[in-house]
Amino acid sequence: MNAEYTGIDETYYPPFPWCLVSIHNLAKTREVTVRGYVDTGSDGTVVTIEIGKKLNLHKQPVTTAETVSIGGKPELRILYAAIFIVKAVEVVAAVDVRNDVKEVLLGRDILQHLRLSIDWKKGTVDLRDP
Repeated sequence: MNAEYTGIDETYYPPFPWCLVSIHNLAKTREVTVRGYVDTGSDGTVVTIEIGKKLNLHKQPVTTAETVSIGGKPELRILYAAIFIVKAVEVVAAVDVRNDVKEVLLGRDILQHLRLSIDWKKGTVDLRDP
């Protein structure tokens, strides 16, 4: 990916790597393209409630899972099916749709399908099909 499709957001401390990601509902009738923040510490992927509504993800529940955020308590959540496309790599994932996040967080469920390289000194992020 070129620098225009990836970057490091320095408004966060520590800085947060990101890439553009297309997110679709299962029927691929709705799509949004947004920054997906690379969260290697998260098992799963999270989308905002606004994106969940735009894509009608509530119509595709697939499972439940107990989730825990940093400093939070375990919580049983419904996960919804969505399709993520990063650098032409398409991944179907069960995502948590949350009203308490402002960014799409790409967890290891998505990242395991990609080669990720972050060069903090140069400030670059590279995601590609392995």
